[in-house]
Amino acid sequence: MKDRKKYTIADIAREAGVSKTTVSFFLNGKVNKMSQETQARIAEVVERLQYRPSLAARMLGADRSHLIGVVIGDITNGFSNQLVKGIDEVCRQHGYQMIVGSSDYHGEEEQQHIGRLLDMNVDGLIVQPTVQFSGEEVLGGPPVVFVDSRPEGDWPWVRTNNYEASRQAIRECVARGYDSYLMFTAAPEHMIPRIERMNGCLDALRETNLGCRVKVIGAETSEADILRVVRAQLEPDKRLLVFVTSCWLLSKVFLALAPLREEIPQQIGLLGFDSTEWCDLSVPTVSTIVQPTFEAGVAAAQALLARIEGAAETEEERILPCEICWRQST
Repeated sequence: MKDRKKYTIADIAREAGVSKTTVSFFLNGKVNKMSQETQARIAEVVERLQYRPSLAARMLGADRSHLIGVVIGDITNGFSNQLVKGIDEVCRQHGYQMIVGSSDYHGEEEQQHIGRLLDMNVDGLIVQPTVQFSGEEVLGGPPVVFVDSRPEGDWPWVRTNNYEASRQAIRECVARGYDSYLMFTAAPEHMIPRIERMNGCLDALRETNLGCRVKVIGAETSEADILRVVRAQLEPDKRLLVFVTSCWLLSKVFLALAPLREEIPQQIGLLGFDSTEWCDLSVPTVSTIVQPTFEAGVAAAQALLARIEGAAETEEERILPCEICWRQST
């Protein structure tokens, strides 16, 4: 089958006997000053040549692209999945399309994604920023709403109460009789929520003069390494609470603790942050601090669209409360 010729605005203009500007106005619906005869002539040529304008061409002359740019830290984790799902639901309801980029927590990748999205003439941005993000990247551009964390300044922000929820949960673990603490975290300097969760835990323990060993681990850390760290922390006369601050780390730590499974929860307690379905299905089930992540995505999208469409200003900061789900592991 022969490839259909790709016609341009210039081809349409030549066939219809009008200027390229007139064709551009027609394609973007700006026809209030255009005669019915001219509109009909252009429409006939468009139909006959089966012309379909490219997205880029349409956006150049349009007041709005109805595109929303979303930049998140890691597209593969459960937090991002639910966040994007919430954003997408609101976008669909209002006729907007979402374009998603993942920075992998690298500032350079983040800047590249934002630059490309701005080049595509997106109507607004929702960004889960890295700590390297300054805010200068989006100054003078379309409306922006931040989720999870934000750069310095009065930016619209939707977040969960990471610090308060962590502090409350650790206080409860102290009340349950755990008197030795070990925290596994991904590199905290990459994301503000990681710092908030770590500080919430440490501040709760300072209240009762208890200490906590903090172990930073990455994707390359083996389960055997994690198990060695836990075993080294165990003391015969103390109950150990292992606090894992990220959902992707929780499954790794849970598997690493397999040889010590019979010690849970009497000798070893396990508390994670962010809920995943397997936490309700594992043996034992795993206690977690659950973020309303889908709701955060909905709130961020609603705040952004309110700004894009000129509705009443929403609050600059919206804080959604986490829920602590106590299960068998504590």
